[in-house]
Amino acid sequence: MNIQFRHIRSFIAVASEGNFARAATRLHVSQPALSQTIIQFEQAIGFPVFVRTTRSVVLTAAGQQVLAQTLKFEKAIDLFVGELHTIRSALKDTLRVGFMIGTAVQFLPAIVREFEKLRPNTQLQLEEFNFSDPSAGLRDGKVDCAIIRPPIDVDDIEIVEFAREKCVVCLPSEHRLNSATSVSLADILDEPIIAAPSHGTWRDYWLATEHRHGRPAKVSFEVATVESELQAVASGKGISITSESTGHYYARPGVVFRPIDDMPECVMAVGFRRTPNTRVADFIEVAKLVAGKMVTPEPIATRARPAAKDRNASP
Repeated sequence: MNIQFRHIRSFIAVASEGNFARAATRLHVSQPALSQTIIQFEQAIGFPVFVRTTRSVVLTAAGQQVLAQTLKFEKAIDLFVGELHTIRSALKDTLRVGFMIGTAVQFLPAIVREFEKLRPNTQLQLEEFNFSDPSAGLRDGKVDCAIIRPPIDVDDIEIVEFAREKCVVCLPSEHRLNSATSVSLADILDEPIIAAPSHGTWRDYWLATEHRHGRPAKVSFEVATVESELQAVASGKGISITSESTGHYYARPGVVFRPIDDMPECVMAVGFRRTPNTRVADFIEVAKLVAGKMVTPEPIATRARPAAKDRNASP
């Protein structure tokens, strides 16, 4: 059998998405190319793995058995690649750090400065990841550790929290709730909402899925970056749920941010594979130290809403 790793990755993507178009987007390939890859995979193994209709793609009984085995294989490969990267980094005295776009922006510059003071001979390589990879490189072993916002769908990693902040709703400036000091989840759960392109636990968290009691979110648009998210909200495509620091560091005309009173705080953390690495340990300690020392910015509700006497004043 001439089975290549791209066949397996493609098969898993289609099986998990149940749709060739979404799977192609996830893999950053064209839909015709993905369809051809699946055909090659089925020819290589000698039997069909999908039943295709005009509306859906469903695993055959044999396909379900293949999926269970390929998921084990994918996990083993990811661990293997991660171990190779760890060995390479150790030889070069390099620490590769991924970070999710928009995460810990208030801490990251100071973390970098303090880490470089602590380990002047270690080369720190930073790489930003967008919403299509909430693991910020951990899933594919591209980094030694990553600054993330749990939860994420990656097994065999450790997560060390170093800070928390409030969750806020991002609204179009003309929205009916824009004059509120804060909102509750009940105020916004029926609103059209902007979502990340990657399906899974992380996307569900920012859609507040666990608070919807089985009702699906009205996803109106998908985006991969903070800039695209805020542009979509400003254009009236929907609301979004984000972190308070987004409101502080990415604010612009056309959107307003309001605290969500009854949504728990979101977590900023360092994630890493379960491989001993003194560089990662030092990076985590620096992150905790920096977050513990820095002053929390003024709450969005206080900063964004004018005082009562000013609201009634003449222009």
